[in-house]
Amino acid sequence: MAHSSRASASLPKAPGNFAVEAFVTLVAALFAFLALDDITTDNATTGFRPEYTILTFCGIWLLLFGIQLWRKGLRRMAGVSLLLLGGAWWVTRDGLGHKNAGGWSVFWPEYAVVCAAWLWFTANAAMLLAREFRSAGAAAASGSAGRQQE
Repeated sequence: MAHSSRASASLPKAPGNFAVEAFVTLVAALFAFLALDDITTDNATTGFRPEYTILTFCGIWLLLFGIQLWRKGLRRMAGVSLLLLGGAWWVTRDGLGHKNAGGWSVFWPEYAVVCAAWLWFTANAAMLLAREFRSAGAAAASGSAGRQQE
């Protein structure tokens, strides 16, 4: 129990509820993973237009999520989020290896940057979602303790 209180103490108390943003971010991360998996393991004749469209919408959401983190006072999380999102956008302009001779390789910097951004947003969303559930549980426990004392 002491570990969970230390984890929540490391995050500044920000106003507002992150549950919806965190859930949508996890869904966006799932769609981004599926699109990236298709891009990196397939040789589609469509030029990966649907996959890049999905990544564009995920990127727009993650940009809004980063701005929301900034506005709620989580400046370090927002700064790293926006930096990684910018890096992911920059390296995907190259086509994630498909435009280069030799095709896709897991050792390309593009792969590392996009995976780092994906892991960062997934971890942030999971952590914020856990924080919301923990605070909701604490509020429910304090409410029931107050009713028992009456």
